[in-house]
Amino acid sequence: MYKKIFNVYIIIYTLKGIFNMNYKRINDILSTDEKIDVFYQNRPVWIQGVSDTIAKIGFVDTFEEKDVSIDELTE
Repeated sequence: MYKKIFNVYIIIYTLKGIFNMNYKRINDILSTDEKIDVFYQNRPVWIQGVSDTIAKIGFVDTFEEKDVSIDELTE
């Protein structure tokens, strides 16, 4: 959502995902033992693997799997 204030547009993030992923960040997440929340379209996902700009994800709440662009993931 965008809001215009004094002729400047400010992006207002209303849901959890505010930081878009990049290849380095995904590799950091995959190599850590910590639990890091990752989202695709505001749904929690597991990152199952990554190849160039595509991540293979599995949805936490279903058995659905999908290949998505890395920059569509948020944390």
